Amino acid sequence: MRLPWNRKYMEIGFHVILTVLLLVGMIALLLRLSVAKNVILQTAGTFLAVFAPVFWAFFFTLLLEPLTAFWQRFYEKRCTLYHRSRIRNRKAGATLTYLSIGLILFLIGGFLARKIGQTNLSALTEQIGDYIRQAGDMLVLLNLKLAEMGILRNAEWIFSRWIEQATHWMQERMLWLADVIPNIGGSLLDVLLGAVVAFYLLMEKEKIRGIAGELSRVLLGEKITKHAKNLFHEVYTVFAGYLSGQLLDASVMAVLFSAAFTIVGLPHGILIGLVSGFSNLIPYFGAVMAFFLAVLAGLFSGAPMKAVYASVLILLLQQVDSIFIVPKAVGQKLELHPVLVLLSLAAFGRMFGFWGLLFAVPLGALCKNFVLWCYRRKKSDICQ
Repeated sequence: MRLPWNRKYMEIGFHVILTVLLLVGMIALLLRLSVAKNVILQTAGTFLAVFAPVFWAFFFTLLLEPLTAFWQRFYEKRCTLYHRSRIRNRKAGATLTYLSIGLILFLIGGFLARKIGQTNLSALTEQIGDYIRQAGDMLVLLNLKLAEMGILRNAEWIFSRWIEQATHWMQERMLWLADVIPNIGGSLLDVLLGAVVAFYLLMEKEKIRGIAGELSRVLLGEKITKHAKNLFHEVYTVFAGYLSGQLLDASVMAVLFSAAFTIVGLPHGILIGLVSGFSNLIPYFGAVMAFFLAVLAGLFSGAPMKAVYASVLILLLQQVDSIFIVPKAVGQKLELHPVLVLLSLAAFGRMFGFWGLLFAVPLGALCKNFVLWCYRRKKSDICQ
């Protein structure tokens, strides 16, 4: 029996196999070869440190573009036809955007300062110490009971091992803080410069886009400019859609968490709700943060049942978020399956740490769109 032979299918199969081998080789190079991994990460870290204000500027531009467009439309609707015809940029929209963001940050900062000022830190520290001592006493009693019953005779060694690992982890975190704190000033300066540059990017968006397009056509040609324009449009659409949708989701969850914790009677319920809600900027991390903070607050309040009630509400709110909020706010813009979300979080979080987790979903969406684009292009070539 003679099998059918199709050269185009063989070429596609060869390209697929070659692409998979290259991806496997790159992943192995990043994860297995420590020297190459360190060199790549150090180079990337240096590049990010040098151009940090530029990246912050693009980040703020993507984040604030929808709000700037809204305020600009709001301003132009209230202008006369004569003044509207004389508008050459979006200065009004960018200014109103920064004023509204500044007002929100001022109100949140004032609320947090008032809450922290009302907190008896010495009593809270003493209460935490009491809980730690009680936990230690419970471990000692558990060790004695297990020894009497003949279970886990080496339990003391196991507990000692746990304590040693916990101490080592704390030492590593303290060293990390000692390394990070001196760099906070430089990081704040990068953020401030990025915010200033973003203001001008938002204000002169159309002018900058026209100049960039003209330069690209002159230097690179019409064909490359067209492909670059499509690429930047795809990246912009994915990242802008993700950031705006994720910020909306985080804001809604912050309000819901704050209301739920206040109803339960948790101390500092609004503060815990705000922190938990905006932790939702990283998918699946907000629920973990909410559970951890709510349980701690419930235990420290002396009413453990509050922690139980808060945990039940967190589970319910997380289901509401997954079923109703995320599909409307983020899912319709990215169309990324939950399995691909988890794989993106695992891959990009492993490679790039915190920033990889924060931008794992849009990066995964870009990879998915690129694969679909390659598939459609090959399919159209075969059909022709």
